[in-house]
Amino acid sequence: MENSINLSIFIPLIPFGMTLFIFLLLRSFNKTINRLTKPISYLAIFSIILSVGLTLFFLLRHIEGNILLSRYLSFLKSYNLELHLNQLTEKIIIIVGSLFSLILIFSVLKLPRRNGYVMYVVNVNLLASLTITALLLFNFQF
Repeated sequence: MENSINLSIFIPLIPFGMTLFIFLLLRSFNKTINRLTKPISYLAIFSIILSVGLTLFFLLRHIEGNILLSRYLSFLKSYNLELHLNQLTEKIIIIVGSLFSLILIFSVLKLPRRNGYVMYVVNVNLLASLTITALLLFNFQF
């Protein structure tokens, strides 16, 4: 179980990595990516759901603990940032991630997919990643 806590670094990194990937595709192939709005939206939704699924795995297995970020990201050596994973944080991340997924699903179904739609998806996915990171950095206590 001790090694499983090390996977918690991927909870905020999965949506962030997908955000970077979609943004790079948008900058490289602007016209093509703006036409592929549904697959791009589904990739963003999948990344958030995967992050929520990983959090649900931690919640069901009762995996809790703290992870020092400088151990994984060398440019954070001068900061003592820790990810705090406990039951309350896991439940909040599941709720927040589900809300962001529902926002994106609603956007796919209802919003007109014109220019700027893919950038909207990138921004929502980035906001989801930053929110999850902020929740993990804050130490919730019962």
